[in-house]
Amino acid sequence: MLWTAWGRDWRAEATPGSVVADVARGVVPGGTVLLHDSDCTSAESSWRITVAALPLLAELFADHDLEVGPLGEHGLAPTAHGASRAW
Repeated sequence: MLWTAWGRDWRAEATPGSVVADVARGVVPGGTVLLHDSDCTSAESSWRITVAALPLLAELFADHDLEVGPLGEHGLAPTAHGASRAW
């Protein structure tokens, strides 16, 4: 699955505000936002910035009348293992 917007939340200099600003540049209806939930290959504790950005991102999406949903709702065909496949 490719994304249309990313928060660049893995960077050591990322802040909740910078994550929102980066996502805002690529927000489109039906788009996919890439965020990270671990810091195994990111700046230490960068996931905390992502978590702090979530309420701000919710406001951004609401301002654009966008709904947040799971990746499975993108209409991709399921594979034999139940996961969705991107073409």
